[in-house]
Amino acid sequence: MTNLKVIEHLRRAEIFLGLVDAELLKVAAVCRGLKVAAGKAIFKEGDSGNELYIILDGCVRVMINTRGADGSFAPSTINRLYPGQCFGEMILLNNAARSATVEAVDTTTLIVMYEHDFRQLCESDPRIGYVVIRNLAQDLAFKLRSSNLLLRGQIRWQHDELGKAHSSS
Repeated sequence: MTNLKVIEHLRRAEIFLGLVDAELLKVAAVCRGLKVAAGKAIFKEGDSGNELYIILDGCVRVMINTRGADGSFAPSTINRLYPGQCFGEMILLNNAARSATVEAVDTTTLIVMYEHDFRQLCESDPRIGYVVIRNLAQDLAFKLRSSNLLLRGQIRWQHDELGKAHSSS
């Protein structure tokens, strides 16, 4: 793949918005490609990991384990992500375990960046780090708002539970 083609792919990724071609070439130097078959998990909730993934083509489903009315746990889809979007980005901010399971819906091509490589890139070119972290913050804020809306739709108070909690205190 030519440098021009790599730059075009990276330019479509939301987390790289605002980077110039020379900076995108530096990013490309620390990325690799990965093709994932439909239905295959990229990682599972609770896994450790050190990679950020950017969707080049295809679609992924983000799932968390939720408790059903009968008390059993089952995966629930909380989001779908498409080309240009990223996931696994929390690893760039902390080393916590994966907070969700991500699985390919279609055959999906990913761009993968390792946390260690990202840190070295930021140290050698702080502007890249600033732009990417700013874009990640905006993306995470969007995902948090989306999750909050989803949760609000799922919360149901039964038998005035909220009122009882306040009256007993």
